[in-house]
Amino acid sequence: MCALSEYLKKMNSILPEHDHIDVVPLEEGFSNKTYQISWQKQPKLVLRIADLNSQAFGIDRQAELDICRLAAAKKLTAPVLWHSEQAIVWAFLPGQTLPWDVQHDASTLAPLCEAIAELHQLPAVVPQYDVYQLIENWLEVLSSTKKTPQIEALLAQVSHFFQSLPRVPRPKQLMLCHNDLNPKNILLDGSKAWLIDWESAGMNDPLFDLALVAHVHHLRPEQLHQAYQMVLDEEPSGVALASIEHYRQAYVVRELAWLLLRHQLCGAQDLDCLQWYHALLNDPVFNPYFKTDDL
Repeated sequence: MCALSEYLKKMNSILPEHDHIDVVPLEEGFSNKTYQISWQKQPKLVLRIADLNSQAFGIDRQAELDICRLAAAKKLTAPVLWHSEQAIVWAFLPGQTLPWDVQHDASTLAPLCEAIAELHQLPAVVPQYDVYQLIENWLEVLSSTKKTPQIEALLAQVSHFFQSLPRVPRPKQLMLCHNDLNPKNILLDGSKAWLIDWESAGMNDPLFDLALVAHVHHLRPEQLHQAYQMVLDEEPSGVALASIEHYRQAYVVRELAWLLLRHQLCGAQDLDCLQWYHALLNDPVFNPYFKTDDL
């Protein structure tokens, strides 16, 4: 991987020729190395350098780029100004990411749901996203790695959780979904919500996006009903609400499997994956579903 200075040289066509440039790491992302680039005392660009094994994690970088451009054309995300095989530069977006313990009211939930509804109306793309297939692929990669007894036990644990998941049937009609709408992938600028971090985007059941918002944005039942109506323009059925609940369980397993895979492939580095694994597993808000004493 190129050093940061090498990327700055490569992207000099979009940098000022004479102004002093400030580059500051952004610490909120887990998956990659992200930097804010400023000049004339104003943030101008965001540089994201991929820091994951794309093949192992099932990330299609070209698809991510194409979807970013689709979303930017509808003003759902920032325009792409430069890219290479491992890096993307976007225009800087105003606004603040949401806190992990976000508590929505109408003024914050409505713009988020408006952005999701617009995303779901974008043209179809080739890549599909199936959370169950993705988890299964990750578990296969984990099984092929050299593991300590501790990791063997954790892999057996998350594999048990995965096998116990109730499966949502794949719908015939898929929509372009973000698939990772956690609070740090939302920028709120007044009444405008921007969506960022498109690594997981692809054609999927739109209920999966709603499930993630319900889960990691701590929506109350009445807020989930409101979000459903705003995104899909209809009342949720009992079947739809059950599917959302099942997707929430799949999301918990996805995050646990991701942490194990990152630990195995990337080491501790800047994120203590095992510490996060245990913290999320034992957090009754994040994980009300799976208990270690069930094994």
